[in-house]
Amino acid sequence: MYFTIGLLFIIVGWIIQLFKVLKQDRNISPYMLILYTIGVLFLEVGNYSIGDITSTLLNIIAAILPLIVLIFLVKSK
Repeated sequence: MYFTIGLLFIIVGWIIQLFKVLKQDRNISPYMLILYTIGVLFLEVGNYSIGDITSTLLNIIAAILPLIVLIFLVKSK
């Protein structure tokens, strides 16, 4: 269940980014970063619940990186 919800958040984030790029806007959408991070956090919970510590740690890193990008994006505006 966590995996499905997480992947849906990630997919929706990428769809938002795709539409932005198709409109010739090459900037990263903050909504994409937020949805991606939420999706990865769901994956993290799912991995932790099945005892997969390695994937849990990797997902923590994968959740932190887009947050750092989001912080820089917000600061630059």
